Amino acid sequence: MAGEKHRSRTRAAALGCLVAVHVLLPMAWRHCRAETLVREGKPASTIVLAKEPTKVAQLAAFEFQHHVKLITGALLPIVGDDQKVTGTRILVGESAATQALGLRSADFAPQEYLVRVQPDTLVLMGRDTDDREKVAYDPKDPFRFRTWPDLFDEQGTLYAVYHFLERVCGVRWYSPTELGTVVPAQKTLEARGGEARRRPAFIYRDIGWPMGMSEVYNGVASLWPRTSPVQGELDAMGYAELKKRFPNSWHYLHAKRGMNRLFLQRHRLGGQPYRANHSFYGYYDRFWKKNPKAADQWVEKRPEWFAQGYKGQPPQMCFTNDGFVQQVIQDARDYFDGKGAKPRAVASGDFFALVPQDNSSYCKCPRCQALMNADEADNPFFSNGYASDYVFGFANRVAKAIRQSHPDKYLATLAYARYAYYPKRVRLESNIAVQLCLHVRNIHDEAIQANDVEFFDSWVTKEKDRPIYLWLYYCFPREVATNGQWHCFPGFFAHGIDRWFKRFHKHGVKGAFFNGWGQDVEAYVTLQLLDDPTQDVDAVLDDYFGGYYGAAAAPMKQLYLAIEDTYSNPRSYPKGFGGHQRKNIAWEHLGTPERMAAFGKLMAQARAAAKTGLEKRRVALFEREVWDYMTAGRKQYFARSQAPTATVRVPRAAAAKGDARQIDWAKAADLGAWQKRDGTPSDRKLSGSIAHDGEWLYLRLAEQVEPKTLKVSGIVWASDDWEIFIAAGRKRPYRQLGVTPTGTTEALAHGEAVSKWESGAVIVADTSKLDRWVTLVALPLSKLVPGGAKPGQRLFGNIIRVLAPSAGRTIYVWSPRSTVHEPDRFGELLLE
Repeated sequence: MAGEKHRSRTRAAALGCLVAVHVLLPMAWRHCRAETLVREGKPASTIVLAKEPTKVAQLAAFEFQHHVKLITGALLPIVGDDQKVTGTRILVGESAATQALGLRSADFAPQEYLVRVQPDTLVLMGRDTDDREKVAYDPKDPFRFRTWPDLFDEQGTLYAVYHFLERVCGVRWYSPTELGTVVPAQKTLEARGGEARRRPAFIYRDIGWPMGMSEVYNGVASLWPRTSPVQGELDAMGYAELKKRFPNSWHYLHAKRGMNRLFLQRHRLGGQPYRANHSFYGYYDRFWKKNPKAADQWVEKRPEWFAQGYKGQPPQMCFTNDGFVQQVIQDARDYFDGKGAKPRAVASGDFFALVPQDNSSYCKCPRCQALMNADEADNPFFSNGYASDYVFGFANRVAKAIRQSHPDKYLATLAYARYAYYPKRVRLESNIAVQLCLHVRNIHDEAIQANDVEFFDSWVTKEKDRPIYLWLYYCFPREVATNGQWHCFPGFFAHGIDRWFKRFHKHGVKGAFFNGWGQDVEAYVTLQLLDDPTQDVDAVLDDYFGGYYGAAAAPMKQLYLAIEDTYSNPRSYPKGFGGHQRKNIAWEHLGTPERMAAFGKLMAQARAAAKTGLEKRRVALFEREVWDYMTAGRKQYFARSQAPTATVRVPRAAAAKGDARQIDWAKAADLGAWQKRDGTPSDRKLSGSIAHDGEWLYLRLAEQVEPKTLKVSGIVWASDDWEIFIAAGRKRPYRQLGVTPTGTTEALAHGEAVSKWESGAVIVADTSKLDRWVTLVALPLSKLVPGGAKPGQRLFGNIIRVLAPSAGRTIYVWSPRSTVHEPDRFGELLLE
């Protein structure tokens, strides 16, 4: 690997006592005799394994041997503990030799490891899973990673090896690419006496996706969408030698997955087996309707277990239904008894999840509604406490039963969306673990940050012994931009990570799942702080930029910090702005011409400062991945803003008193052709007409489609729908009405004191024909916008056809170059 052949002489050499080498994590040995591992490029030590070593110990030995060769050029021999040893013994994992020293894997705490230097011996071991299958390490084998320990196995011995390589030898793994590994070049490698015995600060460390097996360059971290052709360029830049070694694309893909996996292994991701996520979707195939594709899962029809008061498939369960609660208890007991988890249940290790479906359309039966907190009904924050007593009251009923049958097991819940706050009327059972969902990357939004801090503190300060985990939204602003097909201003926030992680560590949080990841700097800072959050983040940044970019470190760090300060600083945003980044925020307020010019100068300085071929390749990779993404985003935004918006004169019709069936649609205005959000013509046959009678606004929206192919859920936004946006201007506040094929509606207000809009809409949904879906909408002008609307007035809005998420959530728009929630692209409606 090109990066691994690079030997930076600017890195600290492994000389002197071990404590002196790595400023980020002090250790406790000084002024001790040196044990030589390599002398003048020749082996002076032997790696010793058990006669039948564990998978963890095997991989650890190979990794140690590999990196020592990169550092010194010497290939240390690996032998079993029944074979001859030459020079210093490097005891990797439990063996007869460590047993003679009184060291056994089973005596270590979970995830604990030991690095000990004593006369003629270096001990690298910890608690390991007892799996002794053979491990493959041959770099010519693209499928070798399949033989490695799972990231959630106990692998203390690997942690010990990585601790020694990083903190003693000065090795760094800055990214998973060929360019990301830095090793110090030295002919003699020594270790001095002393020991470190520890484990990572956070015991649960999970980036998902699934844990780095991405098919594209840094797929969970890159700003460019996965479908962008630029991803292929980044891939070639980051894995050039790998592509040469594996011309077969299938082999190349898996060889790269192995490299990504090693990166995660080296940073000790994984840890405690734990999962909490939406866990009741499997109940539809078991108890709502028999699914021909999962017929073996069907048990019996139990409609009373599902949310009441909805048309079609209910969006939630009825969490007060006794029969449902008893079934959940049984499912949990079956899992803890070793019978496996039911389909689409969420469970891992000692944890069984109890998390509602991903929506807030709760059961409308009287028992369920009585548990809602009316004081929280209009809380404007995504994270609030409207349903906390309801959801955690349900969890308590299950937890009480499980504590009786399985007192050493846990139920896992989220503190999420409308059940994020600590419940007011429920005292949680002690066997409930809670995972708090936090918008840590929305660092610019002071109101969201304050709300998250308040509800985080309420959980961690009231009950000191409750297991608290985290679900961290690292996905923003990239996710919003990718979904909307635009380019965000990069969400750099290294110092925000530091502030949050020090708070997490102070309060004894167990660990985190990362919803999304970060760009390379965010990833590295996060990985460092997961292991040791007491580190100085500025020292970590100096380490990253100095070690990775070398001569170009100064301008690259200045560029990062300038982008970080722009993104993270609330003063960069217009007064009153809150929520997620939007196109206009990205390129009118953050990426301004003045800032982009300053960033461009720093980028040019970095390009000029890079000296070695490797430094030039690293700078070029950042430039293509980040800087080109930014410049393309700004260009795309202004090309979009110059495109015309739609305009229509809305004719006045005879009074129809809110009955759209009475309108003479032949005399209504035709809304014209729909487009995809990128401006290309629609590939679906859509049409629309509009009129008003002085009291009501009328719409006729139609699609030539087989109605049976439409997706309908109990939730409007999870269905095929028409979405109507209306406002008094091209800015907030604006109102939104969603209408499904069954005529179900939901009306939302954006930028107002309340989140709901009493629309007064009258809907006629017609799916009776075999080849079309027609929707008639009547909206009273008096409720259309704040203060009402009158004939002669100009209104602004958009009419959008949205496919259900299960059908790809493709969007078709009336006003060109737009998508949902973009008032600046609203078309003009003149009421005649």
